[in-house]
Amino acid sequence: MFIDLSEVTQRLRRMSSQELDVSGSYQNFLLDLILESKKTLAVEHVSVWLFDDITVPKKLINVASTAWQEECSEVDYPILLCEQYPSYFKAITTGISIDATDAATDPRTCEFKENYLDSNNISTMLDTIIFKNGIPHGVVCFEGTGVTRHWQGSEIAYAEMVADCCSRRLLVKDLWLLQKQLTKLAFRDALTGLKNRRYLMDCAHREISRHIRSGQQLSLVMLDIDHFKRINDSYGHEVGDVVLQAFSKYCQQVLRAEDCLCRLGGEEFVALLPNTPASGALEVAERLRLNVEKNTIEIDSHFIQVTVSCGVGEVNLAKPFSDSLKQVDHAVYDAKAKGRNRVTTY
Repeated sequence: MFIDLSEVTQRLRRMSSQELDVSGSYQNFLLDLILESKKTLAVEHVSVWLFDDITVPKKLINVASTAWQEECSEVDYPILLCEQYPSYFKAITTGISIDATDAATDPRTCEFKENYLDSNNISTMLDTIIFKNGIPHGVVCFEGTGVTRHWQGSEIAYAEMVADCCSRRLLVKDLWLLQKQLTKLAFRDALTGLKNRRYLMDCAHREISRHIRSGQQLSLVMLDIDHFKRINDSYGHEVGDVVLQAFSKYCQQVLRAEDCLCRLGGEEFVALLPNTPASGALEVAERLRLNVEKNTIEIDSHFIQVTVSCGVGEVNLAKPFSDSLKQVDHAVYDAKAKGRNRVTTY
């Protein structure tokens, strides 16, 4: 089969340059490449497989295929185990393309004869390597039926370009996942797993805009653990960390899924309550206070009971959120001054 490399390369380059949504499945953003290559190489089937671990690969995971009628979920991805196909795994981990004229007799692919080749009438295979940082990361598998086929140099070169295009798209997906993870970490408190102050300010800005449009009320509760410094001084900061984690859990038990609980820092927390008037926020704060008070935290034979002082207020939608935050902060100080373990409003 003759391939005009200049023509098919240009087409592939244009396709690779198109902006894609890599947030979906592998099938979603690799399908156009493998469909194009299936047509160009006139093969029966094209699929993309990735190693589970590029340093010590034990299996290949099929993440995209021209044969799929609909997308697979990750739990449904077909898998090839290294221990079942040692010769094939050894061949592809070298990083050199497999051009099996007769897949049933080629020592690199003959292990598939009984389990796959015969039942699917596959006679010939061309597998090109996907690299990640110069190390084999997976393979693009081109399979033909009918008579055996001697793969031309131009066909191998084109198939390797397809693998390189897949490699670039996989890199973009990795970068997107990394950015997503970094964004998540930037808005999350590492100790408690709650959202942090930065997230609270962003969330409040969105909620204020939404509540202005809807005409609903938005409230917040500030919570400050009583005598927390005493816990750190008496038992150490490691115990104090466990107390903060337990406290976060007790608060989450009371709040709704749509409520936003954040750790401002130290022993100070804020719950933003959408579609809630001040009266409703008072009830929520009292339930939070009681749930914290009734639970005893057991740590290394120590039994620690904590209480919390709460400040409650309705967010003034016409002013910056920081103003409302200061108001409930003053309410917390008032609760502390009145003896702690209580709820006050501003």
